[in-house]
Amino acid sequence: MTEQSRIDMAPQGVGSDDFRKVMRSLAGTVTVISTENEGALYGFTATAVCSVCAEPPTLLIAVNRSTRTYPHIANKSAFTVNVIAADQREVAERFGTKADDVFASVPHHLTETGVPVITDAAAAMVCTVSQVMDVGTHTIFFGRIEQTEISGKPPLVYYDGRYGAVAPMAG
Repeated sequence: MTEQSRIDMAPQGVGSDDFRKVMRSLAGTVTVISTENEGALYGFTATAVCSVCAEPPTLLIAVNRSTRTYPHIANKSAFTVNVIAADQREVAERFGTKADDVFASVPHHLTETGVPVITDAAAAMVCTVSQVMDVGTHTIFFGRIEQTEISGKPPLVYYDGRYGAVAPMAG
């Protein structure tokens, strides 16, 4: 280890600008987190999704409490993680805006619990909230996966501020 790397790894922490810069080096699967509340549908584009365990099938999402979808997930205690397909970039971009009715032009269907699933997504995981934890500006929702859908399409990915697609490695 070089002297410089020891200094950079010191336990003093980093600022938010350095945090954002280094996080751009993590490629992430693009998802739309969606829910329903009092008959209205809500959703936003996110990459902060992580598997937790297979027994019971659980994942987590990190949601900024300032988003307009946040209170609806908290109220409904249910959400869908829609894994956006590589050919659905416009869906990711639409849910990344502050448009009022993001579902208006996006084909979808509702589950028995009323949460929306985006049609032709690479995959979808319908979840009920099993645990909640606040960290800084975000809330981590642990979701027990109740239902899944898989289309077989490759997912859209996000890396260094740009969208991309998964490509098989040679060899």
